[in-house]
Amino acid sequence: MRELYPVRACEYEPNEENNELITVLYLNKNPSFIEKLFFKKQLAKPVKIDLDEIGSYIWLKCDGSKNVNELINEAKEHFGEKIEPAEERTELFVNQLVKNKLAVLYKKKESD
Repeated sequence: MRELYPVRACEYEPNEENNELITVLYLNKNPSFIEKLFFKKQLAKPVKIDLDEIGSYIWLKCDGSKNVNELINEAKEHFGEKIEPAEERTELFVNQLVKNKLAVLYKKKESD
């Protein structure tokens, strides 16, 4: 997983209370039948997910220019002991982003 490149798959904005934090705006594009039936009005509105300081930092770095291993190293350098164990926390966060369809992982092609 560490050689893969995460890329954000939804919009985001600065948090209303703290501009250093990020709020992810997730719009459910594939609602279930039950969601369509009972939650039609809510489906048109994006769900807002507030990220903490570490999540916001990593989120902003998920632009496809750095692989997960590089994100881990940068987060360690930026946060120091605060993020330890950095490998586990960063991988878990990126996995959660992918699982919830907030980001996708790509493998870079070798150029000929």
